[in-house]
Amino acid sequence: MKDRFWSGRTWFALILAGGFFAAILTGCGNSVDSSSSKPLIDYATLCSAINGKQFNGIVVTETKRITQSGSVPGYCKVSATGASGTNLDIEVDLPDNWSNRLVHAGGGGFDGGIPTVEIVSGQYPLMQPLQRGLAYTASNGGNRTGDPAEIAANATERTDFAYAATGTTVHFAKAVITAFYGTPPKYTYFVGASNGGRDAYVAAQDIPADYDGIIAGADSMNMGTIVTAWLNIGSRAGSGAMPSSAQWTAAYNSAVAQCGNANGVILNPAACTFDPATLQCGVAGASAATCLSPAQLQTVQQTLEPISTSSNGEIFAGRYWADFGNLAGPGYYGNVGGGFAAIATGNTGWLLPANAPGSLQTNFDVNVSYTALAAALESTGIDHKLSAIAQYLTSGKKLISYIGGADPLVSPRDHLRNWLTVTQMAGASAENTRFYVEPGVDHVLGGNGPDQADYLGAMIAWVEQGTVPGQLLLTKFDTNGHAVMTLPDCPYPLLAHYSGSGDISTASNYSCSNS
Repeated sequence: MKDRFWSGRTWFALILAGGFFAAILTGCGNSVDSSSSKPLIDYATLCSAINGKQFNGIVVTETKRITQSGSVPGYCKVSATGASGTNLDIEVDLPDNWSNRLVHAGGGGFDGGIPTVEIVSGQYPLMQPLQRGLAYTASNGGNRTGDPAEIAANATERTDFAYAATGTTVHFAKAVITAFYGTPPKYTYFVGASNGGRDAYVAAQDIPADYDGIIAGADSMNMGTIVTAWLNIGSRAGSGAMPSSAQWTAAYNSAVAQCGNANGVILNPAACTFDPATLQCGVAGASAATCLSPAQLQTVQQTLEPISTSSNGEIFAGRYWADFGNLAGPGYYGNVGGGFAAIATGNTGWLLPANAPGSLQTNFDVNVSYTALAAALESTGIDHKLSAIAQYLTSGKKLISYIGGADPLVSPRDHLRNWLTVTQMAGASAENTRFYVEPGVDHVLGGNGPDQADYLGAMIAWVEQGTVPGQLLLTKFDTNGHAVMTLPDCPYPLLAHYSGSGDISTASNYSCSNS
């Protein structure tokens, strides 16, 4: 890609955005790479030159040159602290081997810190943005604590977290890239999961022109219903009706024993009909240590079932079996649901656990709270507009959605339901999206199944070469980076089916086919 920047034998100046000069060569007569006969660029000096410069009203507060290490090229790390006088911190990473692409990564939880390129590359070893020559950008979502009470009390943080930080970040990054390389990115991609998946759908609906392809993982596409579902569980925290973490895990293991393979992976979670009534205390075979009381059994059953209201009908499609006790304990559902409710409404009473005086989670009733919560989430920009996401598809842009089949936080069943609604709205343009349920995978990462797939590579091939993604590969790595399990990653409605012979931990012994 550098060929387009160099037309002389010894030098070529890049005039950067903002009007300052920043093309630096290592010298004149001998400043060429003998293997390619192209002038060498002094990226270290280029990196220093943009420190303190302003782009889109945001000042670069620090630049740092990172030298090449193994397969990771040298790159310039650009930081903007407190963008435009807010608590929004932004990072842009500019690799020496730039391929005219930008990837924008979303955050997670209630943000609070930047998911740096180093962190994300460690979490997703198949992504390799810098090795592929992609510039990278991410932000802290507009706050530095990840505390929903702080976000709820600060109007700017609230708006940034809901949606505004996404646009500010990508526009700043594109301006920096144009300055550094002398041209804007030809292709821009978004990747994110959990709250980053919410960010991804927000990007599709609010600023679709900024992206060519979006990868959204582990988000429901409907914050009103998922927040209601979280609070419906969280309202039982601290009561005798809430199973312990050990009881939730034992229930999931029983479902896996009936529906899963020898690796503990349920290949078709929608078809698992394990009845938790067999775990009630007093039933023959139920473990004395983890058996469920009648009230606890009802909680487990209602956690899996759809949710309806008297005025709206079914609002939530229910859940597949998962280990509902492994996300920092059963109180986590009230924490995350209450956090989003507090940010949307500005009422921090939602943050108090159900067994605390004054908590709005106590005696939570979906018939009373759902409509108001959904409206508040929509009005603050936190929630999704499915029709706008469908319009993103009809414009020809690409979308890959994915979620773990054993996600205990965000329902894969409800994510799929909302994705199907988008495809119906998009009509023939539904060909521009694909949906993957990763068998046995927990929330974003972890679980019994392999949790790594190269969605970014698939998206690049789709956008730039027209190669429509089909069956992909899921891989589980051990702590040393060795692959210990693979499975096919099948696009909906296909499912992975074992051939009946060969290693069950090897994808080649499976096929993707209809159930």
